[in-house]
Amino acid sequence: MRHRSTSSRRSRRAAVLSGTLAAAVATVAALAPAASAGTTTVNYTACTSNNPALAAPPPDYSSQVTLTTSASTVSVGSPVTITWHYSLSTAPSPGIPIANAATAKAKIVLGGAGSGTIDTGSSPAFPSAPVPTGGTFQIPDFTATFTPTATGTYTFTPGDNEQDVAQFGVVIQCTASGAGVAASITATNASASVSDKVVRPGATENFTGAGWIAGETVTPSFKDSAGTVTTGTALTVPAGGAISGSIGVPAAAASGAGQVILTGSTSGAIPKDVTVLGQPTIGASPNSGGPGTVVGISGHDWDPNATVAVSGVDATGNPVGAPVMLQSDANGALSGSYTVPGSAIAAIGGAEIVNGAPSTTLRASTAFTFANNSCTADAAGAAVSAKGTCSIPQGANVAVNGGPLQMAENAGAVSFPDVTLNGTVHNQPGALQQVDVQDFRGTTNGWVLNATMSDLALTGGPYGGQGGAPIPAGNVSASGLSCAGNPAGTQPYPSTPTAGSGGALDPNTAITLCSQAAGGTNPPTVTGGDFLVGAALTLKVPAYVLQGTYTGTVTISLQ
Repeated sequence: MRHRSTSSRRSRRAAVLSGTLAAAVATVAALAPAASAGTTTVNYTACTSNNPALAAPPPDYSSQVTLTTSASTVSVGSPVTITWHYSLSTAPSPGIPIANAATAKAKIVLGGAGSGTIDTGSSPAFPSAPVPTGGTFQIPDFTATFTPTATGTYTFTPGDNEQDVAQFGVVIQCTASGAGVAASITATNASASVSDKVVRPGATENFTGAGWIAGETVTPSFKDSAGTVTTGTALTVPAGGAISGSIGVPAAAASGAGQVILTGSTSGAIPKDVTVLGQPTIGASPNSGGPGTVVGISGHDWDPNATVAVSGVDATGNPVGAPVMLQSDANGALSGSYTVPGSAIAAIGGAEIVNGAPSTTLRASTAFTFANNSCTADAAGAAVSAKGTCSIPQGANVAVNGGPLQMAENAGAVSFPDVTLNGTVHNQPGALQQVDVQDFRGTTNGWVLNATMSDLALTGGPYGGQGGAPIPAGNVSASGLSCAGNPAGTQPYPSTPTAGSGGALDPNTAITLCSQAAGGTNPPTVTGGDFLVGAALTLKVPAYVLQGTYTGTVTISLQ
């Protein structure tokens, strides 16, 4: 086998980019760095030129190409970006006299779970400046997009390449051979679920999953809010891809946000969020009063949907009077009211009912100052100079009821300027009718304002209502979204919502116009306010379309 020198390979591949301006038009030679992960040597042969008078096809040459994927494991149906990278190139005599002479593109050969080729997009123009003889330059990276349609491992190998010089109408194409696999991805339909979203330290969490790859190993682990990871027993995925198992929550697990993580040896990691409960708490407001005082009860870290017996507690720790039974919510938060009894109490306590009896461990209390409804400042017969004092509390209560989460929009439809067809695409400006979102609920909840749009059907004119092709909803795009406090409302607002990033509208997939994240939960932080939402719209009217009136509907959803 005859070996070419590195300098010879460089010169042959860059020759058509040097000499006169008209000849600055084709492929470039690559330096030959040591191979690395994702890098392979490609032999390019049988090169052709569509205009040999301007640029003769280069002789056979070799180059090194690196392919990089945006992810190693993806879900079926999720796109992956593949980046093509050439190694450096060297300009032969007399150099490359003009900048931005050419663009490059190529084909990527698909293997493994799929077959065929993937076309890349074109690179930016190169070189960025004239290159003297012996100078190096870089062909800019270019990319391709691949979307797996089935599970499995897909391989990517560099294929045929092409350089185009639009200025001179020259196209150089070369056939690839000898390349090895430069990159791969694994596509999976893996999913997971857990039996309990809220757990206590020492509990057992069950999990199930589907869509895993038969034969791969899946290892469960538990990660607490402190970042401590406990690994469970690995299992092998059977035929069909369904799994089930359990992992213990460590007795020393930190309370707060945790995760059950299932990690497949091929499919990668899938986390499922859980909350680890701490010791239950109880609070009382007011924390003092006499008989008949209505006390608001709050608390957190109780078991979800548990019954909690709340009662007064005397100085020796014994319950006083009949308890009030309160129910925790799905997150273990407790709320309700308790009425102070006629007998003295030193605290208000709660105990979770487990198997029909108050738990000895799932309980909490808060101090309470008890006072009767009378007191004596000066005892009978006290000296005239006596200045005694006494005090009694009076409870003060107010019920605050939550208001609505609602929206209203300005009257009228989205309007775009009329179009007169002239063989060109028209981009017509418009605007979404302003939407006023009002959150008066008095909660910690967030909200999302979304938009979808139907295709614009041909409803009027000589062809109206005859089934003519619509203008797709995707021809309408939103930009410059705004989401700010209404100056006419009562400020300051506790919330600061975030405007969406915009994009093309779609009949089925909503874009977010504005959103408000949930407030804090410990302690609870109220959300709410009055906000005006707007967006600029652009309608792309094709160059050739039936004349008439096109009508569509933008649907705004608040949730």
